[in-house]
Amino acid sequence: MSVRHTVGNSIYRGVLTGYNDAFIVPSEVRDRLIAEDPASEDVLKPILRGRDIRPYRAQWAGLWLVDTHNGFGTTPAVDVTAYPAIKRHLDQHWAAIAKRQDRGTTPYNLRNCAYHEEFEREKLCWMHMSPVARFSFVEAGVYCNQKAFMIVGDNLKYLCAVLNSTMVTRLVANTAVTTGMGLTQWDKFVVETVPVPHPSQARRNQLVSLIDILLSQASNLERVKAVDQIESVVYDLYELDDSERRFMATIPQRG
Repeated sequence: MSVRHTVGNSIYRGVLTGYNDAFIVPSEVRDRLIAEDPASEDVLKPILRGRDIRPYRAQWAGLWLVDTHNGFGTTPAVDVTAYPAIKRHLDQHWAAIAKRQDRGTTPYNLRNCAYHEEFEREKLCWMHMSPVARFSFVEAGVYCNQKAFMIVGDNLKYLCAVLNSTMVTRLVANTAVTTGMGLTQWDKFVVETVPVPHPSQARRNQLVSLIDILLSQASNLERVKAVDQIESVVYDLYELDDSERRFMATIPQRG
């Protein structure tokens, strides 16, 4: 039997703004704010919503977080007066941002987030409620909202392969809570206890190479072949027999 361990990396929730209409903006608004004041670029960060997260890679919708954070570590809170275009934008939503509960020391600031700097690292983001696994490998500097979680740490591409597998979808479906709509809730405590095989370095490298294909500009045929190979390797790691593999083939793999 393979040696197994649970997901051991750090897991965090995405950003909760308290009022997305003010703090999450499309690219055209971002471009306008930077045109009005180039310093605005410092506090505008690409952000993913839960719905943007897909198996293996996200489909970014061109949205940006107004990252007027409330400070973290030795980094002070953002002073919005240093970003006049950003302040004018937020002032248009003053009535809403002033009364929200999820705020920082001023209505212009986001709530405290002690792990804010972790968004600047490579990460694995996953959708909270989904019928199947949706874990996206996400580059450094991209944020996600509260409809998603993220894993930071080591072996992210390997985890991306294993956690997106039909095997893990089946495991979680048997243990997690479901919504009234029948969606599986991929909560933090559920994901962090998924038994993850600890394979040889050669097997690990094989899966990482397949993930690299899925993250590249490969053709659809190459991508389909890579996913099929990932499924086969993961079945090997979990030591499934032929009947178990046939059963897994009856489970929808994508959502």
